[in-house]
Amino acid sequence: MTVITKRLLSTELPKHVGESVRIRGWLHALRSLGKIHFLIIRDRKGLSQVLIQDPSEYRKISGLQVGSVLSVLGVVSSNTQAPRQVEIIDPSIDIDVAITEPPAVEYAKPEIPSDLDHILDNRALSLRNRKIQAVFTIQAEMAHAYRRYMHDIVGAVEYFSPNIIGASSEGGAEFFNVDYFGYTATLAQSSQLYKQVMVGVNERVFALMPFFRAEKSHTSRHLSEGKQFEFEMGFFDHWTELMDIQEAAIKAIMTHLHDVCAEEIGVLNDVIIKAPVDVPFPRLTFAQAQTIYFERTGVDERGEDDLSPAAEKELCAYALETYGTELVFITDWKTSKRPFYSFPNEDDQELTNTFDLLCAGTEITSGGQRRHTYESMLEGIRLKDMDPNGFEDYLSIFKYGMPPHGGFGMGFERLTMTILKLKNIREASLFPSDPKRIAGNRIKAHLFYGTENIRNEIIRLLKEADMPFEHKSHEATPTSEDSARVRGTAPEEGVKALILRGKKSKKNYQFNLPAHLKLDMKRVAEIVQEKCEFESPEVIKERFGLLIGGVPPFGQLLNIETYYDDKIPGSLRAAFNCGLVTESIVMSSKDLMRLVDPKVDSFSM
Repeated sequence: MTVITKRLLSTELPKHVGESVRIRGWLHALRSLGKIHFLIIRDRKGLSQVLIQDPSEYRKISGLQVGSVLSVLGVVSSNTQAPRQVEIIDPSIDIDVAITEPPAVEYAKPEIPSDLDHILDNRALSLRNRKIQAVFTIQAEMAHAYRRYMHDIVGAVEYFSPNIIGASSEGGAEFFNVDYFGYTATLAQSSQLYKQVMVGVNERVFALMPFFRAEKSHTSRHLSEGKQFEFEMGFFDHWTELMDIQEAAIKAIMTHLHDVCAEEIGVLNDVIIKAPVDVPFPRLTFAQAQTIYFERTGVDERGEDDLSPAAEKELCAYALETYGTELVFITDWKTSKRPFYSFPNEDDQELTNTFDLLCAGTEITSGGQRRHTYESMLEGIRLKDMDPNGFEDYLSIFKYGMPPHGGFGMGFERLTMTILKLKNIREASLFPSDPKRIAGNRIKAHLFYGTENIRNEIIRLLKEADMPFEHKSHEATPTSEDSARVRGTAPEEGVKALILRGKKSKKNYQFNLPAHLKLDMKRVAEIVQEKCEFESPEVIKERFGLLIGGVPPFGQLLNIETYYDDKIPGSLRAAFNCGLVTESIVMSSKDLMRLVDPKVDSFSM
């Protein structure tokens, strides 16, 4: 019998049936069927099955948990029911690292049975889940395919621009300030200036660059830090060549993924966008897109200067139904919507030679032709009511000869999200940063304890946000009916704030619902992925300094995951106790939703 002492990966085993081999990896699962045991080993390429019949070998690992590091010597045998139709038999097992504590997240299951926040809270472990691993393996291949296409086919030169810069790179957007040896610098929102500088050097340039945006956005498609595919070129015959290059780049990425990531795509249940190589992406003007959306839905947005998320989704559905692809270009955007450097349309100065690319319902690219003369750039800056003195470095390149040029920026994480049809962009970022996280870690909340402190902070937040409200003092109100009576509000306007405790995790949650309705505990369990019970009044008093009945619907002040029932925005007003059982706030429901920014679901009855 041939004996192979060099470590083999799971993908190599089918070539070595009948041979003695060595594999190494992590304990992924262990199942027993009477006297037969199945050990599943995970390595960087996938899973291997080990059949254990020797009781002494089983006893070595019977007390180990997922994540234990093992080395296995055994014979490769055919088994059509095993991964890759082979398994290891007659094993001799060595334990490199023994793990006896169960992981905080059940990453060995096909789907982690937890919400995204819990998955991100345990990111270092959740990345070991095969589906999550597949996402980032695919993402790495996307970057490789983009670089190869730009270098080999387009003939572009890769550049590496700075991330710490002296001024905002786009003028209007919010940006992060950093202390740079006593001077104020900013983190780059894009490498727009630098890629245009490099057009004056190499004509065609590309990059995969970080970006930083200080917008307090909590949507499913925005990050505070991400990566962006950049491209810029000069000396084109017509600006639409930019769209030709981007379309070809995406098709090159998709072809590469189908060639080398078939297994990972399979792990993701073959969920991936439709973008046939032989089907051109349709190109619609902004006006045509608005008309199509109106004709298909009856919703009239033809007076707007942007497309709503619903319109983006509908236009991609139109492209799929009409052309067989889930991508569509939208061109000829209004000058009012585009950056100052956008080139005005030769026939209509109210429009620009720019485009967006929509993919599976989401905008993934903005691009187009740039102004390329010094005088034109000055005009663009002044039309946006900005000061040219703030753009001296940028303007300097146009004093010494820039050709007609343009390009695009394509969000790396957003492209990953749309190609794989993920629900949230944070699923496409290894360690996401947003207003609530830094590199995947939750920002520690500024906690407030006690009735008056919490009341004062709520009022401060309302005044800071310039939201109208009434602050009422009244008798203690033991019931929702009493609260509505003393406030002079309808029962359905009251917001009942309940603090629950997970039976398994012991974690607190806050669920807020209209005061006249009851909480559906079965639905709560579905939402948080565990059964819950009401937290005791004693614990609420000890932990938060609050009495039952005085808890406000501001879970973020208590560092509690906060949920609002979807019926709360249905009332014009919202009324709630603001930390004390003798004081209430009455305000707009919409303002309350905006101020708290909770997770919204249906859990009342």
